[in-house]
Amino acid sequence: MALPRLTVDQAADCLAAGGVVILPTESGYVIACRAFDQSAVARVVAVKKRPGGKPLPVLLPSPAALSRYIDSPLAVLADTFWPGPLTLVVPAFPGLPAEVTAGTNMVGVRVCDHPIARGLVERLGPLVATSANQTGQPAAHDPNTCDLAGLDDIDGLVDGGVLPPGANTVVGFVAGDLTFFAQGELEEDHIRAIWNDARSHE
Repeated sequence: MALPRLTVDQAADCLAAGGVVILPTESGYVIACRAFDQSAVARVVAVKKRPGGKPLPVLLPSPAALSRYIDSPLAVLADTFWPGPLTLVVPAFPGLPAEVTAGTNMVGVRVCDHPIARGLVERLGPLVATSANQTGQPAAHDPNTCDLAGLDDIDGLVDGGVLPPGANTVVGFVAGDLTFFAQGELEEDHIRAIWNDARSHE
């Protein structure tokens, strides 16, 4: 069954009221809700049929927002690569629901480069944004796939057309050094070069 189609303004109103919607990003469609809304986050977990222990990614409005929420040495990478396909794993912000961190006290954050998703985050603040599929199923890159994904309790979808496949590089700061959790579009050597240059100037 086709999901209701929403305009960007309708999606903004829905999210602001505690809704759960599907949005386009530069690397695929995501299920989104306001990151600090515990009830909405719980709905996302249920929609995904997500097992415990898996944190939910969060979109931030700008690189500067990272420093407003937490002090992290990874901010230098945010300043260089955001908006873009780099997720930074940082200590959880105060007030995030437990379902976002899945008990890890850590959260993966990035700034999206897609105008629809980024515009909504700029209007509403941080949004949970997890791939628009049930856990273990392929990621969705077009609205029709979202319609057929068996996702219940979704308030609507913003149609961004067919999206290119893509993957985020996921990086954290562990035991005093840069740690790569997943390799995506950004090459490790490039990221390490920026990191090492910044550290050498401290």
